[in-house]
Amino acid sequence: MPGKGVVDRRRPDAPDDAAPAPPPRYRRPPGELVRWAATRTLRRTGRPFPSQAALRRELLLLLRRRDPLFALGERRMREILVDLPGLHVKVRYAERPTRRPLVRCPVCGRSLRPIRNRTLWDDRVTLGYRCRHCGYWTHLRRRVPVRYQFLPAGIDGTPWPDPDSETPKPNPDHP
Repeated sequence: MPGKGVVDRRRPDAPDDAAPAPPPRYRRPPGELVRWAATRTLRRTGRPFPSQAALRRELLLLLRRRDPLFALGERRMREILVDLPGLHVKVRYAERPTRRPLVRCPVCGRSLRPIRNRTLWDDRVTLGYRCRHCGYWTHLRRRVPVRYQFLPAGIDGTPWPDPDSETPKPNPDHP
């Protein structure tokens, strides 16, 4: 209990001369601005990003030119960019043994639908789960995303070839 003359700031009947709220320490950029920054970054660099941390660093450099208080988490960035035209998200998975049912997609955050099968005795068995939005699926041995790669893509969604890859060049002398 506060002493005499001490104002308890948690109470709704506090006086109007209370101290002003501190300025914000960060701001969340709107989704459209994040999409614009990602499109511009991918078009400018023309190269794939090997991890979501690398793409986030590049996006924050561009976003903080507009507002130095902008902050962007990796999960929110991925959920915004997973369906961006011109960007292909490649996910590498690891299997983890668990029987707990999934509710949300670990890639895009949307709801999952069970993959079911009917047995000979007319029972329904859940074989796994699928996301209709991003294509993630898992069976009862859980597939957990461990690495996200962001690749520039064409209009149809197919990723561009990596200029640094070791793809063999066609030999014009060989039929």
